[in-house]
Amino acid sequence: MQLTAAHLRYLLAIYEVSRTHLDISSRSIAEKLGVTKPSVVRILNLLMEQGMIVKEYYGKIYLTDRGIWVAKRVQQELDAILAHFPPVSGELTDEEQWNAALAMTSALPQRLFTADYERMVEGEKTPSVKA
Repeated sequence: MQLTAAHLRYLLAIYEVSRTHLDISSRSIAEKLGVTKPSVVRILNLLMEQGMIVKEYYGKIYLTDRGIWVAKRVQQELDAILAHFPPVSGELTDEEQWNAALAMTSALPQRLFTADYERMVEGEKTPSVKA
């Protein structure tokens, strides 16, 4: 399943919060994004299916290695788009420009965010051959 702009927004929020807090909750994500807790739970379930996060029974959320990798790659692509944002006919606020860049980032194929990680993990699973 392709990651949507909503998935990326939540993943980036979790990544940002995880950089300063060890324990992340659905409530803290809801507050950061200004959304309801049920919408957070729905997206978190999708991110769990993608192997990006782990959510404990009592609600603590943790990024997996894959989630951290993807969040960093998404942030790099988002930053590159923002640095080279195309001219548009009207003025955009910083938030509007960020949302547009996020939409462009979400339109990129998911393999751009995950392929290197998948190759690295597969390389770890492959036994080394002794000569």
